Amino acid sequence: MRRQIFSALFLLSFMSGCTVIGAGVIASIGGTHYISGEIKSSYDTSIYRLYKATLKTFKANKMKIISVQNTKKDADIIAEFKDETEVKVHIYYNKEGYGTLGVRIGAIGNEKRSRKLLRKIERYI
Repeated sequence: MRRQIFSALFLLSFMSGCTVIGAGVIASIGGTHYISGEIKSSYDTSIYRLYKATLKTFKANKMKIISVQNTKKDADIIAEFKDETEVKVHIYYNKEGYGTLGVRIGAIGNEKRSRKLLRKIERYI
C-alpha cells in the first residue's frame, strides 16, 4: 500500500512538472531538456519560424551574430553576448517532425543562461 501511494505521488509530481514547463509556452511540445551543455526544446512550428524568432531575439538583445548557416533541413547560428560569450543555436526537425531548438552558451554550456535565452526566444515564436 505504501509503495502504491509513493508511486502515485511520484507520477503526480512528474506530471505537474511537465505541466509547469509547458504552461509558459503554448507551442512547446514535450518540455525542455538540458543535456551535455545544451538546452533543447521542441515546438509545433516550422524551423523557419524558430530561425526568425532566434534572429529577432539576438537583435533585440543587441547580440553580435558571428555566422549563420541554414538549409531546408536545419540551421546553425553563432552569436556573442556583449561580454563576448559565444552562443550556438542549432535548429532542426526532430524524429516526430517538430521543430527543435538547441541552445548552448559558452564552450561547456551554462544551463541558467541557456534557459533564460530560450525563454526570450520563445516570446517571438
